[in-house]
Amino acid sequence: MRYMPITKVAEGMILGQRICNGEGKILLEQEAKLQREDVQRLFQMGLPGIYVEDDISWDLKIPRLISRELEREALELVHRLFEEEDFREIEQEDIQETARKMTRQILAGRDKMYQTVNVRVADDYTFFHSVNVAALSVMLGVKTGNLDLEQLNKLAAAALLHDVGKRYVEADVLNAKRSLTEEERVLVVQHPKLSYDFLTEHYHFSQEVCDGVLEHHEWYNGCGYPMRRSGYEISYFARIIKVADVFDALTSKLPYHDPISPSGAVDYILGNTESEFDPDLAELFTSNIAVYPAGCEVMLSDGRTALVAENDPEHMLRPKVITIPDGEMIDLKSEKDLAVLELFV
Repeated sequence: MRYMPITKVAEGMILGQRICNGEGKILLEQEAKLQREDVQRLFQMGLPGIYVEDDISWDLKIPRLISRELEREALELVHRLFEEEDFREIEQEDIQETARKMTRQILAGRDKMYQTVNVRVADDYTFFHSVNVAALSVMLGVKTGNLDLEQLNKLAAAALLHDVGKRYVEADVLNAKRSLTEEERVLVVQHPKLSYDFLTEHYHFSQEVCDGVLEHHEWYNGCGYPMRRSGYEISYFARIIKVADVFDALTSKLPYHDPISPSGAVDYILGNTESEFDPDLAELFTSNIAVYPAGCEVMLSDGRTALVAENDPEHMLRPKVITIPDGEMIDLKSEKDLAVLELFV
C-alpha cells in the first residue's frame, strides 16, 4: 500500500484503505477499483491524497496507532457529541469505553511511531482531528512512562473531547476561508471554555479531564488562552494535548492552509519549545514522528524515486526504501552516499 497525492489519483487505481466521512460512514470500501466519478468525488471532498495498492506496494503495511474500525467508532461518537439532540443519548460510559479501547490498542503497539498521512474529508476536519489528537496524545502519554492505565484512559477522553465546544460555533465560521470578524474570532477563541462548560454541565468527568480540555490552547510561555497560564501551571494533560493538537492541525488540509509535511511540523514544534510547548514533551513527541511516513514517495539524492518501506526510530532520516519502478530494497542506514532529498505528499 502506498500514499498517492490526490493530483496523481487516476481511474482504475485500487483503494488501499476505505474512505469514511466525519460521521464514520463508509464512502468507498477498501479494494474498490476507482471509477472516474469516484476520482472526481474524492477531489471534490478536499482529500489531499489516498492510499492505493499497486504491484510495488502490495505487501507494504502502514503501521497505525488505532485500527480503522476503532477510528470509525470514535468518529461516530465525536460527531454525535456535536449534534444538538444526539449527544443527549451518549452516556459518559460510552465516551470512556471508546477512550479505553484507544488506550488498549496503543499500549499493545507501544513501540510504534506515528507514520501515516492524514486522509480525511476537508469539511469534516473537526471530527477527524478530535480522534487523531486523542490517538497522538495517548501515544505521547505512553512514551512518557509517567501515566498509569487509569490516567491514560482519562487522557484519551480529554483529547477526544478537547474541541467539543466548537459545537457552539457555526460551521461556516470554523471552515471560513475569509478573515473572521472580531465577534467570530472571539467565539472561536472561547471554544476551550465552551468545551469545559459543556462537560461540567452534562457529564461528571474528573478535574484532570476537564482541565486538559480547558487548557489545551495555553502556551508554555503564558501567551496562550483562555487564562494565560504558563509552564507547570498548565495541566499535564493539556501540555500533552497541545503538542498533538498543533501537529495534527499543521499536517491537515484546512480551509485557510494546505497541509505541511511531517518534517515541517516537527521543525515547527521543535522551533517553538519553551515558548509554545513543554520542551520535554515536544522533544519526546517529535522523536516518535516519522518524518518520511511509510508508503510515501520520496526522491533520493541520486535522482531516483522510491517508496518508504520502513522507519527506524534511531535513524529517522535514513529509512528503508523501495526504488521505483524496479523494486530494489535499499537500507539508507548502510548506504551512506544516498539520502532522501524530497518527500512527495
